[in-house]
Amino acid sequence: MNRREMLTLPAVALVARQGFAQVAPISQSSSQPTGQHVSHKVLLKYSRPKAIAKVPKSAAKTTKYLNSLNTLLGLTSSQQQQASTIFTAAATAHTVIRTNLKAARQSLTTAIMNNDSGGIGQASMAIGSLTAQLTAAGANANAAFFQILTTDQKNRLSLTQFKS
Repeated sequence: MNRREMLTLPAVALVARQGFAQVAPISQSSSQPTGQHVSHKVLLKYSRPKAIAKVPKSAAKTTKYLNSLNTLLGLTSSQQQQASTIFTAAATAHTVIRTNLKAARQSLTTAIMNNDSGGIGQASMAIGSLTAQLTAAGANANAAFFQILTTDQKNRLSLTQFKS
């Protein structure tokens, strides 16, 4: 084991323990439908500070995330449909933006290889703008989802998500 691993392993263990300690009591609430399982891993992933602007990347991940939210919050069928629409639209927007971001990074690489300072500046600005668009699209999706929840559901979700 090298020095870096020896230093990071205890920190990772501590963070994981704290994350599960925050999520576990919520999933055992009496409002949870019986026979369903809350995926602690999924909820932990989307409860990190940077997760406010994140959305699941694929349809399978969206389904898994929505199932965990449904189990945690007890979403109605209407809320489930609205959430699915919100996160699917956000994932589609992310795909388009990521494609453009890939092209901008390739342009930056080309500008670097050609020692083109103007091209480097333009590509860097494009990358910054596209990164901001990714963040905004994810944050807007999470804001739209938060608005379809009842007050009780918002309180339960706030205990696991949207912490800075």
